[in-house]
Amino acid sequence: MRRYRPKKPSSINERSRRPHHSPNKTPLSKEREAVAIREATGFGAERIRDEFGVHCSEGALKRIFRQHGLIKRRKKKTRTKKDLREIKKQWPLFGQLSVDTKYLTDLPLYWPQMKRLRLPRYQYTAREVVSGMTFTGYADEISRTYSCVLAKQIAVHLASHGVDLKSIRWQTDNGFEFLENKHNRGFPSVVRAFGSDHHYIPVKAFTWQSDVETVHRLIEDEFFDREVFSSAQDFWEKITIYWYYFNIARPNRHKERKTPLQIVAERNPDILKGIASWPPLDLGKVLQQYTPHLPQKRGHDVPAHP
Repeated sequence: MRRYRPKKPSSINERSRRPHHSPNKTPLSKEREAVAIREATGFGAERIRDEFGVHCSEGALKRIFRQHGLIKRRKKKTRTKKDLREIKKQWPLFGQLSVDTKYLTDLPLYWPQMKRLRLPRYQYTAREVVSGMTFTGYADEISRTYSCVLAKQIAVHLASHGVDLKSIRWQTDNGFEFLENKHNRGFPSVVRAFGSDHHYIPVKAFTWQSDVETVHRLIEDEFFDREVFSSAQDFWEKITIYWYYFNIARPNRHKERKTPLQIVAERNPDILKGIASWPPLDLGKVLQQYTPHLPQKRGHDVPAHP
């Protein structure tokens, strides 16, 4: 009321309550020092305070960085994934195959059927990153032998349909099934024998395998948590139909709602379309073909493609 002036409404506008003098304010020299360190290193307030001996509170440093526009909004996880997908679109087709194994022994609906019908316990998965096309095999154990069998079968399949194996880089984690033994025999030596490259992901860099891990989640949600099997033959028929559907007819909403086969046909018309007709392998049965002198392991009949 004391500030009010007739016919002058602005006289009662809110006024700043900022103190005229702040004895605890960070000196300008310290502020400039903190800003210079932040611009040079990108470190956070706590690290700059502890490692560079800047005598300011963490809150004061954050305020300084904010005032100078040095704090960037953290990207949301969905945005980060979208950015990564855009980058992967630029990768060459069949430039990378991500390979991993999935345990099927912890799936509630599948496990009793697996025990009763003697179904496979593990899934070996290789996924092409750009198109999402997936190649699988099934076995009763995790072993270096089965991973090598799968790699050889996939390499032959890709080469027979027009894929240049020298352009492929196989990516695996550091699981023992993908390691070489003391004689330098194992998964890396198999793929390199076909002219391809191989590398391991860094330890605990689990997101590097996100493409193949996504497939493991999908097959669990869409197949193993839903399907009931009357026999081993019924299992192989249904799992074969699912993977034909996945590679040939299932649109991927993260890839412009295109199927893996459509992406392959658009990116490289010279690759034969039969590449998508990959039946999931019974790795035990395939291994028996390589080693007929060994005792025969239990196998399953895989239906032929129509």
